[in-house]
Amino acid sequence: MNLLNSPWFTSPRAVVTFALRAGLSVSLWSPAGIGYAQNLVPNWSFEDTAYCTTANNPILVAPPWFSANYATPDIYNMDDSPCGVYMDPNQTIGAICYQAPYDGNRFAGAYVWQNLTELKDYMEVRLTESLLPGQAYRVAMEISLPDCWKHAVNTLGAYFSADTVFDATLPIPGALPVTPQAIFHNPDFYTDEVAWMHVEDTIVASGGERYMVIGSFTDNASTSTIQVPGNNSFPHAYYYFDAIVVEEIGEVQSAVDQMVVHSGQGWLSVHWPSSLVVERLALWDLRGRRVLESSVREPNTRVLVDVNELARGTYVVEVTGAGRRAVAKWTKVD
Repeated sequence: MNLLNSPWFTSPRAVVTFALRAGLSVSLWSPAGIGYAQNLVPNWSFEDTAYCTTANNPILVAPPWFSANYATPDIYNMDDSPCGVYMDPNQTIGAICYQAPYDGNRFAGAYVWQNLTELKDYMEVRLTESLLPGQAYRVAMEISLPDCWKHAVNTLGAYFSADTVFDATLPIPGALPVTPQAIFHNPDFYTDEVAWMHVEDTIVASGGERYMVIGSFTDNASTSTIQVPGNNSFPHAYYYFDAIVVEEIGEVQSAVDQMVVHSGQGWLSVHWPSSLVVERLALWDLRGRRVLESSVREPNTRVLVDVNELARGTYVVEVTGAGRRAVAKWTKVD
């Protein structure tokens, strides 16, 4: 399908990420449970080598992954074979950009920002099942910044659609004109050049989404970058990707009330702008672990909790009262 003729431009964001912004709200959410289900991403760690000798685009050596434009995301492997770039620490790329896989024997790599050009790499895959309307899904992956690249970014994303995405722009395919439902954001930038970094978000499906595209969805002017220290060889931002996961985690019910989240100076304030009282507040990290819980002694429409001891990152804020529950996503950035 031609990207510019598709209906995807009208699709709204399904989940709001809270990052020190006042007055934002989210609908009531009743998850079926914290436990995770089947991973819907085929070849989730790029191990399949079925077509490794016949591909004319590097990403095609890891079927069913393919590129969403004419750019060429890469596949790396730990053995000297035609199934990807050999990550040999004694030769060429491996000598200056070495990284062991997070899982298995292989992983992918993609440009997310280039100095003086708008070129973007995107990795696309057809999920094993279509996403169900109103269902919440966990979207997660591991990323790593090779130590041979000069720049890091603080935001990446994953876009879901019912049909394939392909931008035929030549000679320089830039940012796809779509808004990713899953956004991975780190206010301190993704700068680890040694260990893999875990990124994760939760989306709510409109229904029928079968394809996922991973990359950076902003042009150069809208992409935040920093220069990382060290004797880096290449002036761009390029990341390795491994262990891609999309798992169903719950069901979203109809909106009844709105919850407003405010934060700043080490405090988190949750306010329900109606007669519904807040009796309990809990914070969960994106791996489903409860990191804070507060029972409200005198139920009210507002609750204030101290979050100074929490690490920076994204959390799920859950409040309950009068037999009802609301959930919002909040990012601690200070």
